[in-house]
Amino acid sequence: MRRRCAAPGRCAAPADGGRRRWLAGAAGLLALGAAAGAAAQAGAAPRATVTILDGAARLLRGAGRFDLAEGVRLQPLDIVETGPQARLVRLEFADGPALDLGPETRVLIEPRFVGERGRSQARAYLLAGWAKLSGAPPGSRPVAGGPPLLASPAFDLPGVGGSVVVALGPSRAQAFAEAGESRLQEREGGSAVGSPRSLRGGEFFSRTGATPAAVLPRPLPDFVQGLPRGFLDTLPSRAALFKDRDVPPKPAGEIAYAEARDWLAGEPSLRRALMNRWRPLARPGAFRDALVANMAAHPEWDRVLFPEKYLPRPVTPPAAGAGVR
Repeated sequence: MRRRCAAPGRCAAPADGGRRRWLAGAAGLLALGAAAGAAAQAGAAPRATVTILDGAARLLRGAGRFDLAEGVRLQPLDIVETGPQARLVRLEFADGPALDLGPETRVLIEPRFVGERGRSQARAYLLAGWAKLSGAPPGSRPVAGGPPLLASPAFDLPGVGGSVVVALGPSRAQAFAEAGESRLQEREGGSAVGSPRSLRGGEFFSRTGATPAAVLPRPLPDFVQGLPRGFLDTLPSRAALFKDRDVPPKPAGEIAYAEARDWLAGEPSLRRALMNRWRPLARPGAFRDALVANMAAHPEWDRVLFPEKYLPRPVTPPAAGAGVR
C-alpha cells in the first residue's frame, strides 16, 4: 500500500505493523549515525596530551608559536620544544605509553615520512635532547613490528617492553634500556643500517662521533651524569585528570626562521611534510628572506618561492616562410 503525504517532504509513518517497522528502521539509522559520529570523533582525537609541565616549553603548530600548558591536546606534526631550564614535560598517549622530555629537547608528534619507503609512521620523532619513553609494563615483551614508538635521525625504536632513555646531540646518539627489553633500528644518512637489534634491560647503545655503534652492558658515566633529574622518579599517570578537558595553547606569535631552521634542514622525508605546513610563511617577510638566503640547506623551497622558474617554456612558432624555398 502506498503512503500518503500531507505535503512534499512531510510523510506520516505507516500504521500498525508498518509503524513498528518504520520506527525500528528509524531507530537503527539513528544508532548507526550516532556510532559513525562517535567513530569519526574518536578517529580525529589527538594522540597525546601534555600532563606534566615543569618548566618552560613551547608549541609550534602550523605557522604559529604557542605557550604550552598542561591539558593541551597535541595534533599530528605539532612540534614541542623545551627550554634550557625545563625539568620535565610529559606527553601521555591515549593507549598508555608516555614520553618524558628533558631540557633543550625538540620532538615532532606523529611525523610523516613523505616518499620514504619501508619506514613506518611513528608516534614521535626526536630531533635533539633527552627523552624517556615508557611503553609496556616492565617484564613484558616489546611490541613486534608496527610503527616505531619513537623515531630519530640516529635510530628508531620499533618496540619498547619497559622504559628507554634516549639522548641525542650533534655528535652522540645513545639509548639506555632502563627496564624491559626493547628493539632498536639504527639509521644513518636517512636510511636504515643493518637489522633491528635487541636491547635487554640494563644494556646501553652508544654511537659517538665517527666511532662505530656498540652495545655495552651498562651506560657510560657521562650519560648517567647528564641524566635529567625528572627522569629518576617513577611518576603515576595523570591522563585521567585531563580526560574531559581541552586546554587551548596560548598564542605567542609567528614562527621565526631560527626556530624552524634545524627542521628545514632535517631528513628529506620530514622536510616535505613540514613544507606543506609552513607554506604560508613563504609570503614576503623575514621568514621568506631567510629561506632565500639559506636556500642551499633546503633547495626544495625554491619551487615554492619562485614558481615562475618552473613554468613550462612557451613554444616558439616557426618564423613565417621558414623552410620554404
